[in-house]
Amino acid sequence: MCLSMSLIDLAKATVGCGMLAFLIYNYPVVSQAIIIGLLTLVWLSYAYRTATRLLRRS
Repeated sequence: MCLSMSLIDLAKATVGCGMLAFLIYNYPVVSQAIIIGLLTLVWLSYAYRTATRLLRRS
């Protein structure tokens, strides 16, 4: 397993982050709604996993 980043990977990450920053800057309301929605889904998935683990123990 190679832990170093190639030049192509660095270019892709730079372009991807640049496009994301452009979208967030130009469309702040839509971007905030998408970010909040994604964070909510992540939070709900962790809450679901935690609840199922606690219910299995009892």
